[in-house]
Amino acid sequence: MQIDYRRRWAGVRRALRDADADAFIAVGAGNTRWLASSESPPGSPPSSTLNYVFVPKRGAPVGITSSLEGHRCRKEAGVRDLRLWSSYPDVGAEFTSAKAALKALLEEREVGSVLSDAVLRLQRGVAVERSTAVRDLRARKAPDEQERIRVAVRHADAGQRFARELCEVGAGLTEFEVAAEIDYFLRRRGVQETSFTTIVASGPNAAFSHHSPGRRRLRDGDSVICDFGAFWKGYCSDITRTYFVGGSPAPKWRKRYALVLEANERSRAALRHGAVAQDVDGAGRNFLGRSGVGNRFVHGTGHGFGLEVHEWPSLTYGQKTVLEQGMAVTIEPGLYFPRQGGIRIEDDVLVTRTGCETLTHAAKALY
Repeated sequence: MQIDYRRRWAGVRRALRDADADAFIAVGAGNTRWLASSESPPGSPPSSTLNYVFVPKRGAPVGITSSLEGHRCRKEAGVRDLRLWSSYPDVGAEFTSAKAALKALLEEREVGSVLSDAVLRLQRGVAVERSTAVRDLRARKAPDEQERIRVAVRHADAGQRFARELCEVGAGLTEFEVAAEIDYFLRRRGVQETSFTTIVASGPNAAFSHHSPGRRRLRDGDSVICDFGAFWKGYCSDITRTYFVGGSPAPKWRKRYALVLEANERSRAALRHGAVAQDVDGAGRNFLGRSGVGNRFVHGTGHGFGLEVHEWPSLTYGQKTVLEQGMAVTIEPGLYFPRQGGIRIEDDVLVTRTGCETLTHAAKALY
């Protein structure tokens, strides 16, 4: 299924009409990709090939990019009108900076007011208003986006099955080695890139919710948090499972694992169109609190994902966003015990009219 950019631009134009503005200027990397270059992965560090995407109330959208990315944008971008800039005189670009190209475009189109996802300083006579219009549109995934997310999830699911086998028999391997094997497995499957630096956290390192893999060797009985995802045609997945070296955790870890799994199930059961984000968070968080371990759940229950691994909305305490059908979010409760280890179980989930669809299928009722 091809990306339908025209549908996206139409959504932006509705926001422009509501605000009585002449154009939308996208600056954020995820937003420029959504408007004009969705199938390009973000790279590392995450970025976009486009500096700006200009969507007018009437007329064709315009992309602004450097001479460095010009050839690639002509091949990949969904906009046909590309304005190039370069600071190198020999290149012969019309503009010497992205901002110069943008200001010239505003004069050419006789723009007097714009919406933007960023704070912009433009020429006199152009009013700028911050807008979350593109963020809000991105939150509800269309069929062309859901298709790509499903494939990205399938790749990560396969990676988790591989990770489980590796961790349960992997005593003596370093976290570096386990992470490298997972990344190689995913690359061999043809993914564009991993969603972020693969997390493998073993033993006491699993008490750090976002540990960077190191030289520690896996030991029998360790909990091992494996958190990773994959990009497929510009869209990502984000899945976490926790395994135990040797495959047979101690009784206290079995109890802790069962608590996290139950919290995951309760939050997913609370997820549906019209639910409030903080209530989805509370379904799992309150259960862990009643179980006497609420102080060990130190982060939010989940977040949106798609073109970027962390997108709006946020499913956390105090967040009153009303969730809508089509939102793709994570559900990822965890418990962390300093100097001992930790457990996190994360699923990728699609909000539906009557509930939710859990996209991830890697086994989690393991211990």
